[in-house]
Amino acid sequence: MDIQARTSLVVYVASLRQVRQLKRFGHLEYVSKRMRYAVLYVNQDESQEIIGKLKQLRFVKRIIESPHDTLMELLGLSGDSQNKDEQVNFEEDDE
Repeated sequence: MDIQARTSLVVYVASLRQVRQLKRFGHLEYVSKRMRYAVLYVNQDESQEIIGKLKQLRFVKRIIESPHDTLMELLGLSGDSQNKDEQVNFEEDDE
C-alpha cells in the first residue's frame, strides 16, 4: 500500500453557509466560525486543479496553500540524499 502525498489548503469564505460544499473537493478537517475559514486536505498531485475549481466559486474569498514542502526543502529536511551536505543540523555538539 502506497501512502498518498497530501497538502492542506486554507480556504477563506464569505459565509459559513456554503462550507459544506467544500467536502466534495477533499477532506474537510476544520472550520473556524469566528474567522470564517476552513482547512481542507487534498491530494498533492491534484492540488493545483482543485485550487482552480475553488477560485471559481463565488463564496471563496482567498486560498492559501500549505508552505510545508517549501519549508522542508529550504531547511534541507526533505529526506533527499543529494542535499545531505546542505541540511541544517539541529543537534548541538557541545559535550
